[in-house]
Amino acid sequence: MALTPKALEVLKELKRISSVNFTTHILYGSDEALTLFRESPEALFMSDCLDFDVVVFEANLGKEPEILNDAFEIEGYCLIDQNTYDQLHDNLCKKVKNMVVGPRNQKWAKKQGN
Repeated sequence: MALTPKALEVLKELKRISSVNFTTHILYGSDEALTLFRESPEALFMSDCLDFDVVVFEANLGKEPEILNDAFEIEGYCLIDQNTYDQLHDNLCKKVKNMVVGPRNQKWAKKQGN
């Protein structure tokens, strides 16, 4: 997926703020995900939206985190605290797990019914 001008702008800004001398937690993603989050973190948690990711910039480690730029449209970001980062990361992992495990369990249940 080619990066849009908006995504390039967001990535440039993320690179700029990652050069600060303290740990920074960031939520980035689509307008849908960010709108849900701004409404309330719980709105994003309860939605089926997967168009977001969370990263940590730690300037003292001397490396930049990997930004997913081909999984969804990057339309913005916001700074978050450690606790929110942990909750969003956990929520995203559970959503992905349900996408992977759910169909596998359905297939298994169907085999058991035959």
